Amino acid sequence: MLPSTASTSVQNRRPCAGRTTVDENGRARSETGPSNFQDSPTARLAYLVTPHLPIAVERRERPRLAGLPVIVADDARTGRPSAVVLDCSREALAAGVQPGIALSRAEHLCPEAAFLSPRLDLYRTAAAALFDLLSSQMPAVEQAQPGGLYLDLRGLEGQDSEALAICHGQCEAVARELHLPATAGVAVNKFSAEAASLSIGLGRVLVLTAGAERAFLGGFPVTVLPVNEEIQRRLALFGLRRLEQFARLPPAAVLAQFGWEGQRAHRLARGEDNRPLVPGHGERSEQASRQFDPPLDNLETLLAAAGRLVQALAQRLDAAWLRAGRLAVETQCADGASLAAERSLAEATADAGWLGRLAETLLRPLPYSDRIEALAVTLSDLSAPSLHQLSLWHDPQEQAAEAHLRRLAARYGPGCFQRSALVAPEHRLAGRRYVMVDW
Repeated sequence: MLPSTASTSVQNRRPCAGRTTVDENGRARSETGPSNFQDSPTARLAYLVTPHLPIAVERRERPRLAGLPVIVADDARTGRPSAVVLDCSREALAAGVQPGIALSRAEHLCPEAAFLSPRLDLYRTAAAALFDLLSSQMPAVEQAQPGGLYLDLRGLEGQDSEALAICHGQCEAVARELHLPATAGVAVNKFSAEAASLSIGLGRVLVLTAGAERAFLGGFPVTVLPVNEEIQRRLALFGLRRLEQFARLPPAAVLAQFGWEGQRAHRLARGEDNRPLVPGHGERSEQASRQFDPPLDNLETLLAAAGRLVQALAQRLDAAWLRAGRLAVETQCADGASLAAERSLAEATADAGWLGRLAETLLRPLPYSDRIEALAVTLSDLSAPSLHQLSLWHDPQEQAAEAHLRRLAARYGPGCFQRSALVAPEHRLAGRRYVMVDW
């Protein structure tokens, strides 16, 4: 998967205890506040990331794109209705573009953007070079997703200044050797380190003092939690908007309302994450296959079989707390012909429903020459769940914007603001793909 990350300026977040940052010029700065937390001899690790790796690589290869909105979209050159945004620059994010939306909608939101077809081999090469560079300098490195890596900092417990200096040096090495921007966060566990790295700007490092994880995470929106859409919907129904609200709930109540996935997310919100650092670049995949005897001559039966295979794979991934960034299907016809198709996902997922629909999208248009004897479904580019995209309207800006819209609606009427909602992205008539709804 091509990660989709964003940075929220640390100045916009309330100060929490025991934080040290390094600015773009390498100057160290400590931020402290009232706290009862004490340093403890807890293992340390860092999350170093090149945000929006595909965009960073494209800008490195094409310097003229610097500062311009850039969108990398599947099938961008063909303009097919099924084309989706794989990644986009911060300028495009500010215009409302998000990874995963239809290309046609992205063109409407940000028509001045440079639309590029993905060069996946180039992105993989850059991710591999980043992994190799850091592996040559650090005792252990785990690739969480392309462009994002966990670094082992054991031995630096209670030595925040040393951890800060090492990570700042690694960010400088990435910029010098690979000409890619990077940022890093240091904490006692993976989730907190990743959150720290995403809360500051490029070329900076943030170190969380051991014990400050829950206080630091409290201000983040619950939308950053790596959970499925249903759990996000239920969180919204319960009025849980910030991690601090979710973290205050009793664990038993969370398990009853949100299940095992919700309980895991609850631990993350409390600053608890016991996932170990596993060195390696994570070239893992899961495959499920089925033979048909007699061969199938009905497409709907084939699609139903694909759905069952995807369901089994999704359960495997969910049990291992992994997400897939790529789905591939392959069929074997009775006449010996082999047909295959694959798709990179805008955001890594283990959602069986979404993966099943994608498998159907890939299987339907294949030019079958005979009956189907075998089917294989492969999920690859597996990674640990990552933080979801941070809100562009973060408190207090979000509240101010909503209040401004309410004032305008009170003045001009409740229907004065409307937005387009995507309802049928693949409809052959462009006018039927959207409906207008009140804002």
